[in-house]
Amino acid sequence: MNKNKDNLSFRFAEYAQRAILYEAVLTPKPGLVDAVDSGSHNDMDIFTFIDSAANLYRGFYLYAKAGLECEGSEKELFSSIRKIGIDVEKEMFKATKNINTHKGINFSMGIVLAAAGYYLRDKDADEHIILTSSDTSEILNTVKIMTEGLVKRDFENIRKKEKLTHGEKLYLEKGFSGIRGEAESGFPTVENTSLPRLRELYHVHMSTEQKLLDVLFHIMSVSDDSNIVNRGGLEALEFVKKISREFLESGIIHEEGCNEKILEMNGLFVEKNISPGGSADLLSITIFFGLLESVLESSLKKIK
Repeated sequence: MNKNKDNLSFRFAEYAQRAILYEAVLTPKPGLVDAVDSGSHNDMDIFTFIDSAANLYRGFYLYAKAGLECEGSEKELFSSIRKIGIDVEKEMFKATKNINTHKGINFSMGIVLAAAGYYLRDKDADEHIILTSSDTSEILNTVKIMTEGLVKRDFENIRKKEKLTHGEKLYLEKGFSGIRGEAESGFPTVENTSLPRLRELYHVHMSTEQKLLDVLFHIMSVSDDSNIVNRGGLEALEFVKKISREFLESGIIHEEGCNEKILEMNGLFVEKNISPGGSADLLSITIFFGLLESVLESSLKKIK
């Protein structure tokens, strides 16, 4: 592996780690762990997330490296990184004492990192890269090719299993394909909703915290978040989408009472045991691309 690609792998890993840390410390968030509150989670706090995020860096590097070094097809790449993912997940659980902090983002970010590496493997790019929006679209299209048929393959034999995961139960009971379906479609929530919104906000005079909260609520207003359905059913999902739309339409994100309104919402989410964890993962993916596109403050240069 040449030096440029090695440095690029490190840069991708850095941006991925920054993305999940940005999401973790973003405060306040309804139903989610943030810097001062554990939301609907009584088994973890912000320190659990920091321990986990620190542990994921090596795996993020390996995902990116796998994409940059891949000489086979996109599907062969996906097969190879699933093996990496199993090891990364084991190390995460060691770091958190078996608490599931980042299982979902390990899956999603791993695919995105590998796809980004694969897309850039033959391009004249180094660690000082800035992506264009068309580069991002190509990377997400690579994700589609990598994961084609994923839902069918992963769920075709689950009726024979004695013990099902939460995702498998949701698929059987409600037809929810969860994060697998989102990945197989090339993360459409990111491409069509959250990332365009983040780009729009680039020149808007708002704090990073306000921008990311705005983007999070845009995600929550449209995402079929399986974490929410798993905890509260379809009724909870519709509740989250409705309350998120109302929050955005009120324009309160630009007003002084914004945090108080979110804290009020957090109380409702905790009462209903709602955690939009899937939406949080999509926010992390959005932040990752936002950093690469330099729409979250950066001074890097474009691909040649």
